[in-house]
Amino acid sequence: MAITLAMLKTFVSVAENGSLMEAAKQLGRTPSAVSMALKQLEIEFDTQLFSGERKGSLTPTGIFALEQARNLTDQCDEVFSAIKAYAKNEIGYISLTCVPSVAEHILPQVIKAFHAQWPKVEIEIRDADSRSVINAVHSGRVQFGIASLAKNLPGIEFTPLFEDSLGLVSSAVDSRPAPNKSINSPKMRSFLKNKKLLLNSITQTITLPEILENQENSRITVHNVTSVLALVKAGAGLTVLPRLLVPDTDTSLNFIPFTDKKLRRTVGLFQRNGTLLSPAALSLIEKIHTRIAEIELNMGGNFTKLEQPTQER
Repeated sequence: MAITLAMLKTFVSVAENGSLMEAAKQLGRTPSAVSMALKQLEIEFDTQLFSGERKGSLTPTGIFALEQARNLTDQCDEVFSAIKAYAKNEIGYISLTCVPSVAEHILPQVIKAFHAQWPKVEIEIRDADSRSVINAVHSGRVQFGIASLAKNLPGIEFTPLFEDSLGLVSSAVDSRPAPNKSINSPKMRSFLKNKKLLLNSITQTITLPEILENQENSRITVHNVTSVLALVKAGAGLTVLPRLLVPDTDTSLNFIPFTDKKLRRTVGLFQRNGTLLSPAALSLIEKIHTRIAEIELNMGGNFTKLEQPTQER
């Protein structure tokens, strides 16, 4: 019979209590079961651990065995406690990367709520463009990512989270057309006349003739969202961005959605096929869903939460 953790714990209890009866009470076992466990342990060690039948004192081997058994049982208890805490989100590690709009407008409230509930979980966040997000997930550098879907990729699982409109973003000083009133092609050509379009990764994907015409006259490309919005506010030009990046609370900017309903982006969760997210990561994602639903209520038709099946724990 192999030595078991239960046998070692029984030995430690008897040695510390100096009595079979007290150890049996502590362990919730009968004295005969405790005595049998000690006999089996001595058979496995091929030596006596106690001096005499009353188990009141240890042999030299028993003293050494007690120190070793305590170390092992304490370590096992720590391991078991850590596993239970991990399963309950009390400890853990989450790594993710996401596009700037998610990092700025969705994650702050999510992380605040999550860490108030699970303060010992370590979280590492990076923001990047969609291509870099997907590459980080594919290479295994992060557990999951949140970005725009361009096309289905082998080895990557995509779960949609929300859609939002794309539109022109201008300074609030330029009040035409009215904020949040969609703009069609004839009005867009008139609106863009004599205006500089600040290029970014999104403008380069739009094939509207009015946008393409204006791109030819632009000499400014800005890859950072904060920078391009600062330029727009300063009156240096206008740009194209998703709705989430221009909240209603920012009165210095106008968001003018495109009439074409095809000009929307789909943002979702990326993870490698076959991987299971930790309980802590799943809990964080649940809070992301909740936050997206809150944003949908505030933004109306230009932002839509997408329904998806809940991942099993």
